[in-house]
Parts: sequence; structure tokens; C-alpha cells
Amino acid sequence: MLLKPEVVRALEREQRMCTAAIERLKERSHPLEQQYGWSTELFLEKFNTGEAGDEQVFFQWFAVAEAIKDWQKTYDSLNELLADAELMHA
Repeated sequence: MLLKPEVVRALEREQRMCTAAIERLKERSHPLEQQYGWSTELFLEKFNTGEAGDEQVFFQWFAVAEAIKDWQKTYDSLNELLADAELMHA
């Protein structure tokens, strides 16, 4: 699929927004990683198996972790679309 340059620029702008959102969310999870000594990935494993407990902070951390995953999926999809578009222009 051949994308017009203005569409490519819009997709690249969206990709930058994804990157910024991911970075902001990681800034929110980093103090929790430090406090509990768990990576967010390990926390998700513990949370999903019930090992983490039911403190309110864990539900907030879970929401942040899920948001990171959602933004990352969007970024990856945009990246794939842009890579395909670049191949079409080559």
C-alpha cells in the first residue's frame, strides 16, 4: 500500500506520541520497581497469580503496566505499517 507523505508524517507523529507515553508510564512504574525490587514484568507475573497481594498500589501498578503494553502494541503496529510503506517506496 502506497502511503502519501502527509500520512507517513502523521503516523510518525503518532509513533512519537506512543514513545512519549511509554516513557512517562515507565517513569511511574520505576519507583515501584525500586521499592519492591521487582521488574514490572515480574510484578505482572506475581499479580496475575495472586502472589503480589491486594494492596491498592498493586492495582495502580497493574493499570500502568497494562497501559505500557497497550501503547507498545500501538507503537509496534505503526512501526510495521511504516516499514511496509518504506519498502513500497524503495
